[in-house]
Amino acid sequence: MPNPISQIYDEVMEGNSQILQGAVNIALEAGLNPEIILNKGMIDAMTEVGSLFEEGEYFVPEMLISDRAM
Repeated sequence: MPNPISQIYDEVMEGNSQILQGAVNIALEAGLNPEIILNKGMIDAMTEVGSLFEEGEYFVPEMLISDRAM
């Protein structure tokens, strides 16, 4: 079974909102602290998205897709 925080991170990066929602629900049902889910899974992923944007690897559409998923 994959690490739920890693899956949440990956789904934010990819902008997969439906899969992300399910992964967050699974993490919550497993008893993970919501603050950890938010900070380590979601905010860290958006920080990476911002870095990729600054480096020119991501563009506005990719940022918006990740943002919408989050």
